[in-house]
Amino acid sequence: MVQTLIGLETTGPYSKNFVQSKSSQYRKMKQEWRQNVVLARSKIQGLGLYAARDLEKHQMIIEYLGEVIRKDLTDIREKRYEDQNRGIYMFRLDDDRVLDATMCGGMARYINHSCDPNCVTETVDVDRDNHIIIFANRRISRGEELSYDYKFDFEDDNRIPCNCGASNCRKWMN
Repeated sequence: MVQTLIGLETTGPYSKNFVQSKSSQYRKMKQEWRQNVVLARSKIQGLGLYAARDLEKHQMIIEYLGEVIRKDLTDIREKRYEDQNRGIYMFRLDDDRVLDATMCGGMARYINHSCDPNCVTETVDVDRDNHIIIFANRRISRGEELSYDYKFDFEDDNRIPCNCGASNCRKWMN
């Protein structure tokens, strides 16, 4: 079982390291995620997710939720959503499956892209089921907008401009 250090108890003379498995961290995050985030107007694009409290490096913040669909349905759905003038919120779960959060997703879909992100995504296996989890990749202060690198595939003919405003901005998300 993979173990990850998630916090240090440093309030007394008998300081202890607390180590929890990813599945234990996941269960804790599922109970507490509403206390971690707040939805508000984004400085980057549209709506964004902000830290509702200080978040520690490596902390699980929220799960990316959506309908699990086969990879071959993504093009069909993207076309339908574009025809309906909807935002498209899809996240590749693995080689065969995609999470479509466009119509029935959680709040993590509002985390915007940044070339200098404060979060990372990781596929975590909990009870033999894959979950996309958003982790803090550094300490995040209350009120800071959450972001991660979408890592879109390069497309020369359909470039998506980046609005992150980071000093190292690549100007394009793909």
